[in-house]
Amino acid sequence: MSPLKQSEHPVYPMADVLWKEADGRIVCDVGGVRKRFTRDQLVRFVMLREEGIRREAEDPFHHGYRLTSWARAEEQWAHARELLVLGGNRSSKTEWASKEANEVLAGKEAARVWCLHSSSQSSIAMQQPYVWKYLPREWKSVGKKGVVTNISYTQKNGFSENTFVCPNGSQCWFLNYTQDWTVFEGGECDLIWCDELVPLDLLKTLRYRLVTRGGRLLVTFTPIEGYTPTIKEYLTGARTLVSADAKLLPTSREDGSENKKSETFESVPLVQEARNTSAPARIVYFHTSENPFGGYQNLVAQLERAPREDILCRAYGVPVKAIAGRFPKFSDGRPHVVEAGDVPKDGTNYLIVDPCSGRNWFMTWVRVDVRRRLFVYREWPCPKIYVDGVGYPGAWAVAGHKVDGDRGPAQKSFGFGLNRYKEEIERMEAGEKIMERIMDSRYANSSTVGKEIVTTLLEECADVGIHFVPAPGEHIDEGVDLINDLLDFDQARPLDALNEPRLFVSSECVNTIWALKEWSGADGRHGACKDPVDNLRYAVLSDLQFLEGEILNVREGGAY
Repeated sequence: MSPLKQSEHPVYPMADVLWKEADGRIVCDVGGVRKRFTRDQLVRFVMLREEGIRREAEDPFHHGYRLTSWARAEEQWAHARELLVLGGNRSSKTEWASKEANEVLAGKEAARVWCLHSSSQSSIAMQQPYVWKYLPREWKSVGKKGVVTNISYTQKNGFSENTFVCPNGSQCWFLNYTQDWTVFEGGECDLIWCDELVPLDLLKTLRYRLVTRGGRLLVTFTPIEGYTPTIKEYLTGARTLVSADAKLLPTSREDGSENKKSETFESVPLVQEARNTSAPARIVYFHTSENPFGGYQNLVAQLERAPREDILCRAYGVPVKAIAGRFPKFSDGRPHVVEAGDVPKDGTNYLIVDPCSGRNWFMTWVRVDVRRRLFVYREWPCPKIYVDGVGYPGAWAVAGHKVDGDRGPAQKSFGFGLNRYKEEIERMEAGEKIMERIMDSRYANSSTVGKEIVTTLLEECADVGIHFVPAPGEHIDEGVDLINDLLDFDQARPLDALNEPRLFVSSECVNTIWALKEWSGADGRHGACKDPVDNLRYAVLSDLQFLEGEILNVREGGAY
């Protein structure tokens, strides 16, 4: 036992006395480490520890413990104007957001902050107590009302009139999603914090309230409802930047060295970059295991026999789609997505085209290297490629209410005829050798009447000097298994020449990456992101090969 009374704390270890040595020094166990103290040193250690715990409780704004997940989220403001924080149960996302709201109020004179929740009652019960907790202590101790200051809070009723005014003129309002949304028009904010289940249409309205002040939008969420429209807005096409092992989701066991068991785990995201929002946005995940105050071991016991989907949501804040994508192993980072400069310079090039009446052609260029690996190195139209007379075309598909997304601006017809498509192809392929050009067979062989004779699109393309062959396979499911086979690799082993996927995508080909992540096939032939997938199907069904030497000879319109 320790000679002084010590308070329990999940982070700051107590000094547990083990024994007293002959020279009078006291040997203690401090968080698993043995330390030797004089009596005065031990008293000082305990007093400083108790003082730190007291200050943390009395003034968490200035002296609260800063979790690693909080630091990770704060770092993302340097890259984004919007943050979606997805957290497991008791992961501290509401505590951090409350502190962030007070940081804005205290850090700028006359700042304006809106805090929104599902209803007035839920705001009083689940949001306002935390905002009060993290209010700077000096503001709580001043007179509740003055010429400027007006801070009145009770546990039963929350903040008086759902607002408070700080000594520096900053003001915070508590609003909710059940109000008439016209009350949100006209306001100007430095920070808007939406907690739980914010409707997507309201979120889009709130973004305009941040324009004048260059404000920030913060959304906190436990994704119990799965892929709501709001979650889909942020996660569709998102790119994982930082990930971690999910210790509650082991994937396999295998013998390691010295006959010891080694274990691998599913990978879950920590930080993602949103690509579907109008302003730069990041998604940050708060794992319950990172919060020492959250009773993580109790959650582990509760999830012991829970389904995988519950574990992902409750422990890691990861929402699970109601309908899964058809390429489950595809990653929007390593190893499947490579930087444009890492695509091999040497290889055999192919062009695959999916034409469609009423909208633009989608074109995919694939390079096969000497190791028979396939690299998607270019796509058209592409948000990153300027089109003369059109500009930057935007995305091919965007998140929407349909499972496979909605048609993006790039699908709206540019009004191009065959000669203009030929110009675009020649411009994109300048200086390249193209072994073969492949076209969706349904359109390639479709009959059209022109010049008093029946022709096909293949023949009309040949007439203007661009030669295609029809692609094999017309059914949607054809080729999907082959794509998955090319994406496959053993996640439990290190990546090397013997364990790597055989299909890679340049980071420039954002429409193809989006489609590989999102396409489920649920929308059938009308899926908005189906065209990039179709081109990949045609590529794998065509059994593209690496060719070299005399077999590769250039002619007008391609190689033969």
